Amino acid sequence: MKNIRIFYFHTLDLTFKSAQTIQVAQDYGHLSNLGVNISLFGLYKNEDDYLLIKEYFNNSKVNLVGKRYSLFNKLYIKIIFYKNLFSTKSNKIVVTRHYRKLRIILQIKKYARNIKIIHEMHEESLPHLFKTNVSKTDIKSLFFNKSLDLIVFTNYSQQVLFKKEFGDLPHSVIVLPNGVELEKFNQVLMSSNYVITYGGGFNKWKNVELVFEALSILEDKYSLRIAGGKGDLQSDLYIDNLINKFDINPSRVDYLGFVNNKDFAKKVLNKSNLLLLPLGDNIQSKYLTSPMKLFEYMATKIPILAVNFPSISLITNDTIYLSSMKAKDFADKIVEICEQNVQDFDSSSMNKIAEKYSYKNRSLSLYKEIVNGLF
Repeated sequence: MKNIRIFYFHTLDLTFKSAQTIQVAQDYGHLSNLGVNISLFGLYKNEDDYLLIKEYFNNSKVNLVGKRYSLFNKLYIKIIFYKNLFSTKSNKIVVTRHYRKLRIILQIKKYARNIKIIHEMHEESLPHLFKTNVSKTDIKSLFFNKSLDLIVFTNYSQQVLFKKEFGDLPHSVIVLPNGVELEKFNQVLMSSNYVITYGGGFNKWKNVELVFEALSILEDKYSLRIAGGKGDLQSDLYIDNLINKFDINPSRVDYLGFVNNKDFAKKVLNKSNLLLLPLGDNIQSKYLTSPMKLFEYMATKIPILAVNFPSISLITNDTIYLSSMKAKDFADKIVEICEQNVQDFDSSSMNKIAEKYSYKNRSLSLYKEIVNGLF
């Protein structure tokens, strides 16, 4: 294959506590195993976190440039990125995930040779929909710029919304939903114990409140196992406040704090009765997210209940349970599912979807697009 180096034009938070960093590490780690040279850049606050990431990339073709977080090093990382980009003589791909970075690299491409541009669509990819200072015309001009070589949608719902907003698609697009490490999750088993489980972020748009409101409606035999947040006092207070707000007996909530991704399947998901994916009434939840936890859930042997939005239904088809955002509907669906026998649930259909979107298969699809389409 041709000598190709990918530069990921985004300063990473170098800790595996970041879902974004996990996604990038998995995607581009697998891509490097296919022979592509990768350059990643980031900052860290904890050296142990940084060393874990460096260890993960041992024996790979990933060049990781990391510095301890400071304003000076934030500038230094940018300088190193540009220095490496312009000194590399091989075929170069710059991957962006933010519209401002895309604008910068489109300008650079006017004067630099051998650069292809890939833009990944994520939760903030159509900023004009939720930021008053961003122009729809400006965003459209970036995405339909002829120098942009490929757009990677991370959900089919993003593509639907894009066409709704702009009436058409750019000349070259691909849909690659977020991936999953199958081997970590495919041994996770279901139990009929009335334990409902949520794992993930506590961002407002993820609507974790829905889970607590539904729990307050359910009989006392139902308990919630929950992990997530940032492992800090603010996350602890967030859970305490929800328990108090919905007048829930604290003994019914098993809050595990932040659990490392490598332990998440065994410590959080295993032997749950049902896995929950709440979402809020907003553009990110409905169309722009590609929930990492959804793919991890789908790799298990446990049923899933999610809010019925295009970001979920266009991926899962009929393989998981869906509900409205109303707490009563969500609670009723929990009862319907948990009262079934374990033997009545067949996970094979959703497991096949998870396998399709494994990090390995996702990276292979991107590799083929790069080799056959860009060079």
